[in-house]
Amino acid sequence: MKKVLITLTTRSAALMSLASLVMTSKVTTAGEPVNPQPVDRPDAATTPVSASDQKACVRHPKLGKFFCAHAEELSHLQKGVAEIDVTSDDSEKALLGVTDAESDAAVAMFGCDCAASINCLRRLRNSLP
Repeated sequence: MKKVLITLTTRSAALMSLASLVMTSKVTTAGEPVNPQPVDRPDAATTPVSASDQKACVRHPKLGKFFCAHAEELSHLQKGVAEIDVTSDDSEKALLGVTDAESDAAVAMFGCDCAASINCLRRLRNSLP
């Protein structure tokens, strides 16, 4: 039995090394690290991304859907506004502080201007430049 295991182990290692030699023209062993080299692609062009092209996506906590917006769509909203703490007793006061622009944007994007939609909108706006 020991002889069979040694034969199988030696043959599989030899086959792997032979396959590696055929495919990459290099012999590698199992413990040797492989360092892939980057591919030079002169035909690939990179295009710079402007701030208005940047997109933010967020999952709505109540609707369970992902919503995305471009920076230009949310640029009229104030950035850095804290989210509304729905567990707080002052959540009604925080909702009264929602601007008309925020309310309109939340209704247009999510269908309502409830606390979850306002928070979602603020998360989107705060994640964009």
